[in-house]
Amino acid sequence: MTALSFLLPIILPMEEPVISVDFESVQDGGIPEGFTKQGSCEVVSEGAHGGKKCLQMNPQERGPRRIVLKGDVVKGLGASHWGRLYLKVKTPTPVPVVPPGRDFAVIHSTIVEGMATSPLHQDRIWVRPVDTCTGPDGNIQWLYNVEANPRPEFATGSPYKYRFTGNWQLVEWYLNGEAQTYRLWIDGKEIPEVRKENGAGNYQGTEIPLSFESLAFGWNNYQPAGAGFTAWLDDIAVGKSRIGAK
Repeated sequence: MTALSFLLPIILPMEEPVISVDFESVQDGGIPEGFTKQGSCEVVSEGAHGGKKCLQMNPQERGPRRIVLKGDVVKGLGASHWGRLYLKVKTPTPVPVVPPGRDFAVIHSTIVEGMATSPLHQDRIWVRPVDTCTGPDGNIQWLYNVEANPRPEFATGSPYKYRFTGNWQLVEWYLNGEAQTYRLWIDGKEIPEVRKENGAGNYQGTEIPLSFESLAFGWNNYQPAGAGFTAWLDDIAVGKSRIGAK
C-alpha cells in the first residue's frame, strides 16, 4: 500500500429512500400503487417538478385531498426518518375571514401527517411535520403540530413571515423519536423557530413516536377556505438518511 492511498477518500454508497414516489408510472387520474386516496386528488401530466407527472390536490372549501400509505414499509422506518418533497401552491391563496370583534384568523393546512401512538400517553395521535397556517394577509407560518383526541392538540410555529410563491418549493423534514428531535427546511433553509430537541425520554411538547402506522401526503385544511387551495406535490421520498434536492 502506498502513502498516496491513505489520502484517497472513502466514498460510501448513498442509502436509497425507503419510500420514493415520482408519479411517472401512474396513469393520469390515478394514484400510486399501494396508496389509498382521501378526497379529490389525482396524478396529472402537466406542470411537474421532475419528469412529466405530479399529484394535484383539487380545490374545495375544506377537508382532505391526499394519498395515504400504510403497512410494513411505513412501520419499517422505525424511530427516525428524513423526508423530502416538492410543493407548489396556486397563488394568490385563499385567506381566512376575520370574524367581527377579532383582529386575526387562520386557515390551518396539513401537507404531511403521520398516524401513530403517543409515547407519552399511549393514545392515538396525528403528527404533522409539514404543517402551515395562513393569515389574513396571505402570509404563512410553518409549524410542528400534534393532534390527539380527546386531548388538546399542540404546536410550535414560526412567525407569519413566509409565503407560498406559486413555484415549486423544496420541503425537507427530520423526525427522531429516540432523541425527540424535529427539524424543517424550506428550499434548503432551516425554519429555526420550529426546531425541537427535547432529548431522549422527554416527550412533552413533541410526542414523536417510535414508529408510524401511516403517512399521508397532500392537503387538508380545517377551516373554510372559500374556493379552496389548489396545490401539487412531486418527487416524494422518505428514508433513513437525508435525501436532499432532486
